[in-house]
Amino acid sequence: MTYSIFHSTRALQTYLEVLAVLALLVAWIRPRAGRRLFAHAESRFRRFSANRAHAIAAAAFFPMLVRLLLLPVFPVPQPRVHDEFSYLLLGDTLAHGRVANPTPPYWRHFETEYELVTPAYASQYEPGQGLALAWGKLVLGNAWWGVWLSVGLMSAALCWALGFVVPLRWAFFGSLLAALQFGVFGFWMNSYFGGAVPAIGGALVFGSLLRRQTISSGAIAAASVVIVLASRPAEGLIWLCVTVGTMGSRQGSRKAFPALMVLLSAGLCGLGWYNAQITGSAFKSPYALYRQDYGTPQSYWWQPPVVVTHFDHPELAANYQDQLRYWQRRSSPRALWESTWHRLRDFWRFFIGPFLTPAILFVPFALRRRRLRPWLLVSGLFILDHATYHAWYPQQSASETILIVWLTVEGWRQLRVWRPRIGVGLAMSRNLTAGFATAFALLIIGLAALPVLPNSWTGFRRIWDTMSVPPDRRETAIARLERMPGKHLVFVRYSADHHWYDEWVFNGADIPGSRVLFARMCTPESDRALADSMSDRDVWIASPDEDPVIARATPDQLLLARNAALREALKPAAP
Repeated sequence: MTYSIFHSTRALQTYLEVLAVLALLVAWIRPRAGRRLFAHAESRFRRFSANRAHAIAAAAFFPMLVRLLLLPVFPVPQPRVHDEFSYLLLGDTLAHGRVANPTPPYWRHFETEYELVTPAYASQYEPGQGLALAWGKLVLGNAWWGVWLSVGLMSAALCWALGFVVPLRWAFFGSLLAALQFGVFGFWMNSYFGGAVPAIGGALVFGSLLRRQTISSGAIAAASVVIVLASRPAEGLIWLCVTVGTMGSRQGSRKAFPALMVLLSAGLCGLGWYNAQITGSAFKSPYALYRQDYGTPQSYWWQPPVVVTHFDHPELAANYQDQLRYWQRRSSPRALWESTWHRLRDFWRFFIGPFLTPAILFVPFALRRRRLRPWLLVSGLFILDHATYHAWYPQQSASETILIVWLTVEGWRQLRVWRPRIGVGLAMSRNLTAGFATAFALLIIGLAALPVLPNSWTGFRRIWDTMSVPPDRRETAIARLERMPGKHLVFVRYSADHHWYDEWVFNGADIPGSRVLFARMCTPESDRALADSMSDRDVWIASPDEDPVIARATPDQLLLARNAALREALKPAAP
């Protein structure tokens, strides 16, 4: 709830922190306040969650229904980040019934972040998130509906898996906490990055290892590991080792283990086939090929850096240099500390937040449960994986969401029985739950009221700033071109001080059929040849840092624009 896009506003964080502190203070001062009302609500909650099917279905529908109702005031998100466009290309490719697209003519004009153009035009990512996006595009006409569905399935998978380690009412409660914290307003629901898909896989692996070991357990475990491998390969390898080691060594897995190995082998072959369709080798992923050619993303800290010495486009070179600087932080104690602090802060914002922090503080008391201890070792493997990488985003920890939510639930249970004074722990758990739900409801009400709030109410408006992102210049340009008849070829001309993060050259899977096609300027001869090869298109020049943003272009104007861009790029820097 505090991690809407990439960060939450300070006003939003303060609002949530104040409500959480108030809930704790009231519980400490008046622990008996509202006792009958809370007891009645808990009794009804317990009766409803006693039915496993009802609990799992409700866990799935809650984030989906709330987000659906919010669409009039919190519309379908627009992609903003390089990775999102790459995932959308993947979903679009799969929706066209293929895993790779032919290399486009004059392909250097279409080189961009995290997408291959040769030996095939494809995303650098594995197919997991792309399948969800393809489902949304094919079934409901927009890739985001695949994101929406995946978050609901994630919540259901969390409820199902938690039911093997805690009473069902606590499993349902944990899934609702997840939905409140990061299921509706969170980054995974409101972007195309993914996160929910590997979280589904991790939860299903976890549950399959704890349920009775039958053939179906082995099948669920194999399918789940493949889901994680197909979305987060590094974390998938950890789950693969844990699953094979656990089922292979456990007594009573005589039926489950063969089913696991057979289906796991089939899934790995499928992923190898996917790689081969794009890179030509089953053992070389698109991700690995892109890193080899463009140097991003950079390596783990314990690996040598990826070195690339030549780039055709300065924007790609700038991204490479930026990530190389991130990788080099490992050699500076100060930079290493700052990096670690930022990761911990972002982790707390996304997965924990103010309302779940008291529960996390009580997790050490839950470690007396022997069943929990082996999973702490598994968590240590994931922590080591993330701590030695040059950056962290929530989707990197997605597959261990089940472990994070389980620890949170166990801490909450310990908080509930804490008694520094009679009933204080119970009152704190109740007030935090009520405060969390109230904060969530007020966020929804405020978001709905935002269009009519006076502009002078800046303090209130800042709370929702990251949830009401206006269209950027690229989206505005696309909307203008799509209102015009015909097809359009847009050459993008960046200024010398343009930031590489604001990339415009992203396209769909069907380059010949796209109504609006973005291309880089390369050489005057190549620019003109590309325009001539697409003579059915109106030609435009986009200048992301100038006004007007787009303007029509003749072949002669293309040459002049290219020369102007070269002169600006070669202009000496100011002293």
